[in-house]
Amino acid sequence: MTRSLSNMDKVFTATSRDGTRLGCVVDGQGPPLLMLHGTGDTHLGWRRIRPHLTPHFTLYLMDRRGRGVSDDREEYALEREWEDAAAVIDAIPEPVNVFAHSFGAMCALEAALLAGNIRSLCVYEPSVNRNTGNAKREFTIDEMARLSALGDRDGVVTVHLRNIINASDETIEKQRGQKEAWAARTAMAHTMPRELQALRHYRFDAQRFATLGVPLRVLLGEKSVGHGPGTAQSLLEAVPGSELVKLEGQGHFAMLTAPDLLARKLIEFFR
Repeated sequence: MTRSLSNMDKVFTATSRDGTRLGCVVDGQGPPLLMLHGTGDTHLGWRRIRPHLTPHFTLYLMDRRGRGVSDDREEYALEREWEDAAAVIDAIPEPVNVFAHSFGAMCALEAALLAGNIRSLCVYEPSVNRNTGNAKREFTIDEMARLSALGDRDGVVTVHLRNIINASDETIEKQRGQKEAWAARTAMAHTMPRELQALRHYRFDAQRFATLGVPLRVLLGEKSVGHGPGTAQSLLEAVPGSELVKLEGQGHFAMLTAPDLLARKLIEFFR
C-alpha cells in the first residue's frame, strides 16, 4: 500500500509477521531498490546519496521498526528485524534489488533466507560479531541503555556517535546541526541500545548463506578496521559467485563521505 506524507514523499507500507506496520519512503524511477539503514539512522540517512540514485531506481527507503514512518512493538528480538525486511521485500510487486548498511546489512542477509522476491543483494560492512572481546563497546552499550532509561535521548545518540562510531566532537556538532536528521535520530534513540544488546547473542555463521541463490556484492571501506574485513572474507568464501568491492579512501559511512562513489558502485552492480 502507498500513501503520502505532508512533505509530498510517498510512503509504501507492508505488514510484518507480528502485525507491525513498516514504512518506506518511495522516490525515483526504474527497477525497485530497497535500502536498509544501520543502527543510528532512519531513511533520512540516505539524503546525500538519494539524488544520485533516483534517476536509475525506484527507491524504497525503509525505516526499521520504531523509527520514522514505521511502527513498533514493546517486545523486541533480532528475528523480528529479519522478518520485517523480508515482509517489505515480498510486498513490493516486482523482484527487488536490496542494498543495506551495517546493522541493516546483517538484517538483509538474514531476510534473504526468508524472502522470495530478491533479485540481487549488496551489503556494506554487515554489523556482526562486533561486540566480541571489546570491553569499551560493551560498556558503551550499557551506558546507552542507562541514558535511554533516564529519557536522555540526546545523550544516547551522542554516546553512540562518540564511542561506537568514533566520531569527533566536531563531527557530532555538524550532525547536530542537521536539525531534521538529528531530531529523527533522537526520536528513535530508545531503539539503539536494544538492538545492540540483542546483537550480543547473535553469532554469525557465513556457511548459512551458502545457498543464498542471488548475486551478492560485499562492500568494504578501504580504511575500515575491526571485524569488517574478516566478515567480508568469510562471506566471499561461503557464497558462490559473490564479490568484494573496496571503496577507495572510505571507511564505514561512504553514503555521507563519498555518495557519488558509492552510487556508482551500486548502479554498476544492480544494472
